[in-house]
Amino acid sequence: MIAQFTTAGDGLAYDICIIGGGTVGLAIASALENAKLRICVLEAGGKWQTKGSQELYDGIVADPLVHASLQSFRIRALGGSSRAWGGRCVPFDSIDFQKREWVNQSGWPITYETLLPYYRRAHEVLEAGPFDYDPTSALPGSPPELVQGVDGDLFRTRLERFSPPTNMWKRFAKLLRCSQHIHVWLNAAATGIRLVPNGRSVHHIDVVDLKGTKREVTACHYILAAGGFETTRLLLASNDVMQAGIGNARDQLGRYYMAHLGGTVGALKLPNALQAVAFGYERDASGIYCRRRLALTDAAQREHGLLNQIFRTHLPDPADPSHNDPILSAMYLAKRAFLPKNVRGQQQRSVTLKQMFAHFHNVASSPLRLGRFGAGWMANRTFAQRKLPSVVLVPRSNLVHLEFHSEQEPNHASRLTLTTERDRLGMPKLRVDWKFTDDDLQSIARTYRLLGCKLEKIGATISGFEPDKVVEMARRSGAMNGHHLGTTRMSASPNDGVVDAECRVHGLTNLHIAGGSVLATSSQANPTLTILALGLRLAEKLRQ
Repeated sequence: MIAQFTTAGDGLAYDICIIGGGTVGLAIASALENAKLRICVLEAGGKWQTKGSQELYDGIVADPLVHASLQSFRIRALGGSSRAWGGRCVPFDSIDFQKREWVNQSGWPITYETLLPYYRRAHEVLEAGPFDYDPTSALPGSPPELVQGVDGDLFRTRLERFSPPTNMWKRFAKLLRCSQHIHVWLNAAATGIRLVPNGRSVHHIDVVDLKGTKREVTACHYILAAGGFETTRLLLASNDVMQAGIGNARDQLGRYYMAHLGGTVGALKLPNALQAVAFGYERDASGIYCRRRLALTDAAQREHGLLNQIFRTHLPDPADPSHNDPILSAMYLAKRAFLPKNVRGQQQRSVTLKQMFAHFHNVASSPLRLGRFGAGWMANRTFAQRKLPSVVLVPRSNLVHLEFHSEQEPNHASRLTLTTERDRLGMPKLRVDWKFTDDDLQSIARTYRLLGCKLEKIGATISGFEPDKVVEMARRSGAMNGHHLGTTRMSASPNDGVVDAECRVHGLTNLHIAGGSVLATSSQANPTLTILALGLRLAEKLRQ
């Protein structure tokens, strides 16, 4: 059943209460459909995103130059950020779960093998095909390497796979509408978690509807699945029994906020680049889009004391008209014209009037190429059920640009806190102070140096690999948008985190957290697949 919370009656008592109707919240509820448990999902938004609802995300960013506003890349509506997700699926690596002496606060209380069966289930939920990230077996007959001759002791080619992308609301809408066991309440904003007097369990959740009416929802178990920011905000604000917030007895809540570092810097030229670099998307036997990425090996990370990192091929800067490409110029002009100003400012740098005319000249110079691209984009992206993930263009020269995506080490000083200002529901607003360390930047630069040495050995000409240039690009690029990780991190002891190996808040019997905030380290991987795998594991534990 799906209904407005304003229509709810009294006696809102359940076996399981899930706070948040986004990717992981809806997946957990659906996974428990056959368990014959009474389940409710409290979704703070409605079926559609609205300006008024989004404004409830408003808060303070300590450094807006390196971190997006708190309203960006989050959707307060049924389905959450899956409504705007790009679909990239990548698992963490085994080394990510291990204690690494060169990485601050590394080590999980679970292993990669613990999560492996749930990764496979997450693949099914996200419609990402077989759990196979080896290009040799997943794409037989195709080049096994991203860059021919580079794979070895230091680097290896792996795949990233792409969901259609899956909107979780559409994925489970029929099941949730017809369910006799699951109640999905819309516009039901949780404003407080109320503990029993001894602080060892949750007694009820305070919920407010659109009319401002407050109700209490009780359950045997509670799952916070409201996203990294909102989950942390709710725990910090629920301070009537625990003055520092729930799960914060050791000052761990809100700390170790991680995103990822990433950007496009560096290029390589090979004598036969178009044949030697497998830069495009390919479909596997089940029709799933896959793309190659070049990853640091475990051995390289250990030997050189590096954080986990990958490289992908990427487009040249669309804002620079010297690329002479009508497609890139058309992309730049269209985004300048149609993207909202706050998003445009993060993705598109300004150009001079002379450069703007050069963009128009590029577009006018090759109308046939632009037309062919447009027709293919409409067929493979706009109207396709499984969408081409992004624009990939054959290099107009033998110059191939590289994009990096790097792990950020846990940093105690990188944190979320509450402000004295409140939103219209009475909730304190968040202050986000995302910080990176010099170790983060130097690891990226040293990884570029390793790759540069390898490329030169196979006859490549490289540019932009200079340490100062790499560090400056990483510094300016800032936090990877939408990756809000680590603020309720998983740990074996409450001295080091907020939840235990079962995603249960330390010291409480019935409060669990599902989402990116429980990640103890950030890996090189986009987090959605791992977040969902952890959520499905939690669902199975509660079923048992």
